[in-house]
Amino acid sequence: MYISIKSRLIFLLIVFTLLPFVLLRIIAYPRVQTDLQEVLIRNLDGIGHKQTELVTNWMYERIKNVSVIAENPFITKCAQIAKEDVDYPDIVHYLEVVKNKYGYTGILVSNDKGLVTAATAEEDAGSDISHMDYFKRAVQGHTFVSGIIPSEIPLTNEFGEKELGMPTMFVSTPLRNKYGIVVGIVAIRMDVKALNDLLLSLKLGKTEETYLVSKDGYMLTESRFAQDLKDMGLIKRRCALELKLVSRETGELTNGVKQCVTGKNGFDAKGYKDYRGKTVLGVWRWLPEFKWGLITEIDKDEGYGPAYNLNYIVSSVLIILAFPIVIIAYFIGKKTSTPIVQLTEVTEKIASGDLTQRIDIQRKDEIGILAKSFNTMAISLEEKTRALSDSEKRYRELFNSVKEGVYQSEPTEDGVFISINRAGAEILGYKSPKEVIGMKVRDIYADPDDRRKVIEKLTKEGVWKSFTSLCKRKNGELFYMERTSNLVTDETGSPIHINGIFRDISERKKLEGELLESELQHRQLLKSLKEGIYQCEPSKDGVFTWINQAGAEMIGYTSPEEAIGTRVKDIYVNPDDRKELLATLEKKGVLRDFISYCKKKNGERFLSESTCNLVRDDNGKPIKILGVFRDITGK
Repeated sequence: MYISIKSRLIFLLIVFTLLPFVLLRIIAYPRVQTDLQEVLIRNLDGIGHKQTELVTNWMYERIKNVSVIAENPFITKCAQIAKEDVDYPDIVHYLEVVKNKYGYTGILVSNDKGLVTAATAEEDAGSDISHMDYFKRAVQGHTFVSGIIPSEIPLTNEFGEKELGMPTMFVSTPLRNKYGIVVGIVAIRMDVKALNDLLLSLKLGKTEETYLVSKDGYMLTESRFAQDLKDMGLIKRRCALELKLVSRETGELTNGVKQCVTGKNGFDAKGYKDYRGKTVLGVWRWLPEFKWGLITEIDKDEGYGPAYNLNYIVSSVLIILAFPIVIIAYFIGKKTSTPIVQLTEVTEKIASGDLTQRIDIQRKDEIGILAKSFNTMAISLEEKTRALSDSEKRYRELFNSVKEGVYQSEPTEDGVFISINRAGAEILGYKSPKEVIGMKVRDIYADPDDRRKVIEKLTKEGVWKSFTSLCKRKNGELFYMERTSNLVTDETGSPIHINGIFRDISERKKLEGELLESELQHRQLLKSLKEGIYQCEPSKDGVFTWINQAGAEMIGYTSPEEAIGTRVKDIYVNPDDRKELLATLEKKGVLRDFISYCKKKNGERFLSESTCNLVRDDNGKPIKILGVFRDITGK
């Protein structure tokens, strides 16, 4: 039965064009929608987990800081100091420095009776804190973290005003004398704003927020919707300690808060009403060591918006495209088949010989007719073949006249030489190309694994320019070959063969070896010097990119290899010395006799004198720092 190619093409185009959209709607869409929802919950949980780590690490840093203060023998004396003592101003100054450096609201020291003997805030000095939990726990020998509580003294608020009852918290630890007896406590007062900044550092969308909640269900940090809450009349000044996280419909704690304050970790992917009355998706974690809950929420409409829109988009696209696809398929099918029909008519006109001695294809369509007519064209092919032979002869003459090796091989790992010119055969130690053709390309490598690397490189990038490998001639003599090869593929991307050109660079490699030996001698000379010589990056931290043996030993390393890669910034006792050095180099380009305290790998300090200069490229951009330094501690 005769079936037109045009009809086949139109039918197949319609089917295969619409099929992906139909399958997408029936099979892929439900899975994609589910995956989108799972990804959102995972992202939300990831933010909650990261925020939990940030808060926990931040708190442990504060605990560590107060412990460091308490271990200072100078501070231990504060437990019994009075304002009239000579050292009192110095102690208060030290506490002020620590407070300002770490951003605390205040620091106080008391004796074992609860009397504040030294404090950064004048109103704290001389007060009795024996009734405070942070004193009671610390004087018993424990490091204590209070909850977020209203301040008992006026503190500066976010408006620059003094306000009583500002959200604040304490971290306290005991002060011990040299016999280990508790003689007092030291406590730091912290501003909750630092926690707010931590929780606002990661965002997932326009409505995502993370906040801390107390055991009683009160918000401990600020909401990103604070202004809206003020407009709604839910808060007066701030969210912390003022906003109870209850549903506006039921008056009970929201689902996320209710689950969290029971000490459970979890999530709600279906949605629940939050304190604003919005339906949200939530993830919560309980921090038992601080008795806080950390909750991350995002509006459900925003979180699942892409999943809701996907169904509408897919269905709309399928409906919109169906009609144009049918029309386009019809015209494409007609356009594609028309040249075949026309070609068939032309070949029938050209056909005037005997068709029985040519191609035997039995098909009941236009291609069958075209095959019969094609046989009549065989006569004209003879002239074209002769012309092609003459052209190939000229190409071979040119091919063999080139002084560098030109070859073609199979694209496999073993490979076989398909063709090679005379110069290439002679480079490989053969008298003629015929001796080489049919040989395995892998056999010319001194290391056969180099062939595998070539195939991998060409498969990945298609071309490899000017690469060098150690090869061997017919008589076994080794020589260095420089080669450029490219992989030729067909229309489907399948490898056909490898074309390449190569040359013998043994003489050049010999000169390179002599140059390398000379460079090695210079390096050995540098290593033998007793002063440290180095090269590093010109950045703020800097990294040693080269250093001699004396320099490595001077900073406490056994070898240059161990020191290379370490940060230059870390060898300075005072990090500002590094900044001063970089500023001078940026301005003048050179710095001479720069003296600074440095430290070795084991922490041992030494006095260093260094001279260095900043190297720039042609555009003036800094690329490295070269320098020499010496240990002048003894001097």
